[in-house]
Amino acid sequence: MSSRYSTLGNGAHQRDLRTQLFTPLVKPPSRTASPYDKVASPLAKHQESYLLLLESQNNDEMDSMGQKVAMLKNLGVKMGTEINKSIKLNDEITNGFEKGKVTLKNTYNKMVVMSQRAGITWRMWLVVFLLVFLWFFWVWLT
Repeated sequence: MSSRYSTLGNGAHQRDLRTQLFTPLVKPPSRTASPYDKVASPLAKHQESYLLLLESQNNDEMDSMGQKVAMLKNLGVKMGTEINKSIKLNDEITNGFEKGKVTLKNTYNKMVVMSQRAGITWRMWLVVFLLVFLWFFWVWLT
């Protein structure tokens, strides 16, 4: 049986040959020159004006992005205000319906008590109200 470590010398402390796979064979490219370095060529003025142009365009873009962010913030604040108003309105409507439910329940209970005292059932009262409603509806149509 063969061992990947040699038994001679340091034995297990020797490096495996597979580590040679990870050594770089090609030298990395050298770093390119910075566009901000001083150039002693006749194109230096052109490069400087080009860099100033790029910087002014960058500033314009930053300003427009700042304005867009401000508009989005304003929109978010307005949306939050509208959401809070609608939540408050929804709560008011819910409270109004709850009060209406209680009022209708109390009215129905009073009507039942009144019909029991009068000796007429509540169904008869509904028939009377229905007849009155139909009479008014017929008069309204003609």
